[in-house]
Amino acid sequence: MEPAHLIRTSTWLLAAAAAFGLVMAVIRFARDAGPPALLSKVHGILTCSAIAILSYGWATVGLPHLASVALVLLLITASAGLATSQAWRWMQPSNIQLLLFGHLSMAAAGFFLLLASSPP
Repeated sequence: MEPAHLIRTSTWLLAAAAAFGLVMAVIRFARDAGPPALLSKVHGILTCSAIAILSYGWATVGLPHLASVALVLLLITASAGLATSQAWRWMQPSNIQLLLFGHLSMAAAGFFLLLASSPP
C-alpha cells in the first residue's frame, strides 16, 4: 500500500464527512434544532474511517510530513467534534457557536493540509 493511495482515500472520505457536517450546521442554525442522529453518526463514521486509514498509513508505510500534521489536526478536530456534540446539553448556544466554529476551522485546515500533501 502506498501513501498516496491512503491519502487520496482519506481525502474523499473527509470530503463526504464535510458535506454531512455542513448539512448538520445548516439544520442546526436554520431551524435552531438538533440535526437527525443519523447525520451525526454518518459524519462521525466517515471521519473515523479517514483517521483510521491515515493512522494505519502513518504506522506502517509512513506519511509525508504535511499528512502527519493533518492527521494530528484531524485527531484534535474529532475530539472537538465529540465535545461539540455533547456541549449542546452542557452549555448555552452562544458559547457553543464558538466551539463549533473552532471545530469547523480545524477540520478545514486538516483537510487542506491533506490535499496539499497529496501528489498530483
